[in-house]
Amino acid sequence: MLMLNSILEKKIKEHAEELFSSEPLQGHRERFAGKLVDINAGNEKRTLLFYKIIRLSAVAAVFAGCIFILHRAFYPDYRQEGEPLQEVQNYYSMLLQDKIDDIEQLLLQVDDQDRDVLKKDINDMLEETDYAFQNSDENNAGFIVATYSSKIEALQHIQTILENNL
Repeated sequence: MLMLNSILEKKIKEHAEELFSSEPLQGHRERFAGKLVDINAGNEKRTLLFYKIIRLSAVAAVFAGCIFILHRAFYPDYRQEGEPLQEVQNYYSMLLQDKIDDIEQLLLQVDDQDRDVLKKDINDMLEETDYAFQNSDENNAGFIVATYSSKIEALQHIQTILENNL
């Protein structure tokens, strides 16, 4: 490769007068200027396209941000509001479970036939499902409290009867 370069340099030096002394052919400068204009126009088109893409991306990002902000403003995150309601439900579930544990202790002293009937009635009462627990929101807090309270009262009544009969 080095040898080829030195041969070319030698030939150019030998014929330098012929190569650089004559004027280029007719229209050479116009063709060269036209090619430069075409290259510059292509670069300008690519530059304009690049800036259009940048502007379009910026507009899309602003639009997406506005949608996100408006969505958060009109549709707040209900999970944050549902946490106190969940605490109410957990509290009453704990009270209900305490009553069930107390009754189970008393049922150990009852004969088998009565124990099975009472357990079945208690389980039927506890297995009642309410749609409010599936669609819970702040309006259903009173319903949750009332439902658990009625179940706890029923269990309290059963506990009182068992204590009086034993």
